[in-house]
Amino acid sequence: MVTLLANGLPVLAPIVVAALLARPGRIRAAAIAAAPWLPLLLFFPLLLHRPSALSFALLELRLGADPVSAPLIVLCGVAWSLAGWFAAARVRRDRVLFWSGWLISLAGIALALLAQDVAGFYAGYSALSLASWLLIIHARSEAARRAGRVYLVLALVGEMAVFAGIVAIASEAGNAVLAELVDGTCAAPGWHWLILAGFAVKMGILPLHLWLPLAHPVAPVPASAILSGVIVKAGLLGWLRLVPPGAGGSELFGPALLALGMLTAFAGVALGLAQRRVKVVLAYSTISQMGLVLAAYAALLMAPASFEALLPWLGVLILHHGLNKAALFLACGCAPGRSVLRGVLVALPALAIAAAPLTTGMLAKTGLKAMLGEAGVGYGWTLVLSLSSTATALLLWHFWRLVRQEREYRTAHPAWVAMTVAGLILPWAWAVTHGLDLHLAGALWPAAWPLALAAALIASRRLLAPKLEIDVPAGDLVVVLEKAAAGLGAATRRIAGSGHFQIPNLYPVHVRLTRALLWLERKMTSLPVAGLLILGLGGLLWLVARLADF
Repeated sequence: MVTLLANGLPVLAPIVVAALLARPGRIRAAAIAAAPWLPLLLFFPLLLHRPSALSFALLELRLGADPVSAPLIVLCGVAWSLAGWFAAARVRRDRVLFWSGWLISLAGIALALLAQDVAGFYAGYSALSLASWLLIIHARSEAARRAGRVYLVLALVGEMAVFAGIVAIASEAGNAVLAELVDGTCAAPGWHWLILAGFAVKMGILPLHLWLPLAHPVAPVPASAILSGVIVKAGLLGWLRLVPPGAGGSELFGPALLALGMLTAFAGVALGLAQRRVKVVLAYSTISQMGLVLAAYAALLMAPASFEALLPWLGVLILHHGLNKAALFLACGCAPGRSVLRGVLVALPALAIAAAPLTTGMLAKTGLKAMLGEAGVGYGWTLVLSLSSTATALLLWHFWRLVRQEREYRTAHPAWVAMTVAGLILPWAWAVTHGLDLHLAGALWPAAWPLALAAALIASRRLLAPKLEIDVPAGDLVVVLEKAAAGLGAATRRIAGSGHFQIPNLYPVHVRLTRALLWLERKMTSLPVAGLLILGLGGLLWLVARLADF
């Protein structure tokens, strides 16, 4: 009973507290006061380290922490709580909308982290994807609605791709235990590419990155912190769960994914350097860093025999980026240009992400090079990895120049300081407690020369082209597609108006079809009808599963 309570409480508690938001007055105030600290419940299953099962009519949900989810649980527990502390003090507008999205997203990622079977993981991941939309549209502005539309389109496309892969797995093994996917007996290798592409949307991998630079400028600061620091890594969890290293055929994707990861790392920097808004620059920085995470995953695919030995290094990379990037986003809400101390609090995580000597970034890059070495790739890839530090340093120097201009009056919230300190300490603590060989002396020069090269490039640009500015709109390819669609629509109207081509009048048909669809939607969303549809769908799935057994 204690095990079941410890494993189930991190999922159920946010849902209960979200329901209490519907009650105004003291109950709602108490729910908002408790909301920031609910992520700390994730540490109970991590410390207990024993799975438990919840039996339902059609499936048995298995919950528990394991070595794959452990670093993400630590990241979620720390970063989500500190960002929630910041949100409780700073988010004053539409609090019910904000905290509803916050809590349901938390419940979703908690279920995804703790689920030990395919159905539980997918249910949590889907809840996380849909609830995150509420955080993006919180401002209710036109820009927020546009960002929300782009996010929903990409998220649903990714969901369909992942669902198709999961159906392929379920057709072979039913609601498989995730650990069993490693042996390849039910890995559905022909569908791996769909699963990889679907989770790449959440990660922001090129060219599926379009939602990130649109969402961050409109989302509240604490929402941006968890979107970029924690939620994007749900895609990595999906890869590790459903296409784990060692699954049948997964090693074939390694070289292509390594190249795509490095391309994303440099493309994110190039696009970020052409931005003029602080949070957009950080969004492109996240895209670049997710390219490096993809490179780490690709290296694990190419060295499946070393997966368990290299997994702690992946944990270092996850904690390093998640905590430091969350700290940089919280800095955007604390006017870092007002004092030297605030400038230092910005510089520390920025230097870490640029992999400066003796930072957690140097530690993470050391682990990534170890992964590439185990994968047997050539020295050229290691050199490219080092040059990515140069590119990151250039982008974060650009961010530094922009963020230092924010001098309006704002207090520096303690959550920002705590997040910065956590980013400095926790990745080192993770490495020490897992017995990793740090090689500090040998890593100093490989970490120093890329930053020296970046400094030389910055100095030469000031001398050779001090006024050179390049602007690329946030969302890059989205803007191109929107302009193309607008141009096509204008051309169609011109042709129709010229008399050379007559478009039939479909207005009466359009009106009748719209009215019919609205009536159908009202009927389907009423509680009794929706319940019957869900029950019927569940029965149909049960019947298909039974027939498949024969």
